[in-house]
This record gives sequence, structure tokens and C-alpha cells, in this order.
Amino acid sequence: MGAGPKVSVSIVTYQQAGFVRQTVEAALSQRTDFPFEVIVGDDASTDGTQAVLREMREAAPDRLRLLLAETNHGDSGLSNFMATVDASRGEYVAFCDGDDHWTSPLKLQRQVDFLDANPDCALCCHPVEHLFDDGRRLLSPRPKGGRTKLTAQDLWSVNYAEKIATVVRRSALGALPDWYRRTDAISADWVLAVLVARTGKVGFVHDAMAVHRLHAGSLTVRHGAERMLRDKARSLRILRPYFPGSGLAFARARLVLALKLALVRMSPDGYQALKRAGGRGLGLGAPRAARSR
Repeated sequence: MGAGPKVSVSIVTYQQAGFVRQTVEAALSQRTDFPFEVIVGDDASTDGTQAVLREMREAAPDRLRLLLAETNHGDSGLSNFMATVDASRGEYVAFCDGDDHWTSPLKLQRQVDFLDANPDCALCCHPVEHLFDDGRRLLSPRPKGGRTKLTAQDLWSVNYAEKIATVVRRSALGALPDWYRRTDAISADWVLAVLVARTGKVGFVHDAMAVHRLHAGSLTVRHGAERMLRDKARSLRILRPYFPGSGLAFARARLVLALKLALVRMSPDGYQALKRAGGRGLGLGAPRAARSR
């Protein structure tokens, strides 16, 4: 019997028939010197997503595993996501959503090489390109000074570890408390990254290797900036007890979130413009304009 996969790729889908083929193909086409598996969990889509997935499994039955729910879990995809995590067999787990995709065929290799070489890191991430419906692309933030190792507290004000960009040690997922499986936090992906980072540092590769789509069906657009920020502030209060001795970092993160919320309420367009312009003064971690392809 051959060796098991070193990496499990978790992809979650729901009503993404128009995007999912590109997502899964980008994962399956990764060039690595280690075996990996791709696990796709679908939360009872009715738009043909599952038919696309079954067709793709026929072409890659040894590497593509499907978890196809017959009824929707009704918890914004959290149970669907955790099902893929529970089914993972790799030393590392990488994440992607069914409407996003990876742009570098070496993404997994580079991040796994980093984690292998840096056992003090619990996860590894990189910048992503945010793609809007109008074709505009913006880069997510990079840490100042070219830093390649961050802490959980660094994620409190700026989410450097976006889900699509993150590879974690599967052993570190044991740091997730029981309540995480029941959380109603909109920012559950960010909460996961922060909790995992309790067990080690956050590695950072400075090249963008993924695209995150911002369209009418995406979580960020659907809930809006104000609701997302309020949810993150609530989640930060829940996370605070897990980081004793981090009072100053916690106070700063609360201040940054309060300033963001005030700006959004005063001028939503102004908030978005500041992010686009590079508003690091408020800890916005503003994305920069990406080069057109």
C-alpha cells in the first residue's frame, strides 16, 4: 500500500457551478514532490455543482474525494467545511472555496517547503488578489519590512491569513475549541487562523498565488463591510481569553476595529476608497492595485 497524502486540500462549495471546475482543476494541477489529495465538500447545491464534481472525479478518482450532502446543513457552510477537515489525512491541510482559485502551480510545494523548514510555524499564508465583478484586481496586504514570520496578534488588526492562502499543520487544528464547530461568526475563517496560531508562528510567503472573487454571492459582499467588522469585533472579544498577557495588542486591535467601524458608518464609500488607496494608518492593511493579466 502506498504512502498517504502529505497534504489534504479542503474545498467547500455551494451553488458554484460556474466557478468550481476552475477551482478544482487549479488544485489538481499543483506540481509537488509529495502526494496530495483534494477533498470537496458540497452543501447540497441545486445548480449543477454536484454534477460537475462527479464528472471531475471520473477523471481523477485516486486524488479527488467528494463529500456530497443531500440536505443543506443550514449553518453557512461551517459543518460542510469541518467535514472536509475531519476527512483529511495529510500532515498539512490547505483551504479553498469553490468560487476562488489558486494561480500558481507551485503554491502547495512552496508553502509545504516553508513549513517543513520552519517547525516553529503552525501555518503558512501569502497575499491574494481580490477580483471584482468589474475586472478590478486588488492585492491583499503584506507585512511591513518583508517579515516572513508573524504572530496570532498580528492577525488581530490585519487578516494576513486569508482562507484561500492558508496551509495549516493538521495537528494544530486540535487547538480548535469545541465551540468552534457551533460558531455563528461570519468571520469563522479568520477565527480559525487566529486559534491555530496559538500553537506556533504564522509563516508568510510574499508572492500572491491565489484569486479571491468578490461577487454578489460571496460572503464579504453579501454581508457588507459594517456587519463583517461588527462580527470581527465580537469574535475578538471571544478570542481574548485564549491570549493571556496580550492586553496591549488586544487594546490596539479593538481601537483599529472601532476606527474602521466609525469610518464605515460615516462613509462606506470613503472606507472602501481608503482601503484602495493604502490606508495602513488605520491598520486597514489596504490592498494595492494588482497588475492586470
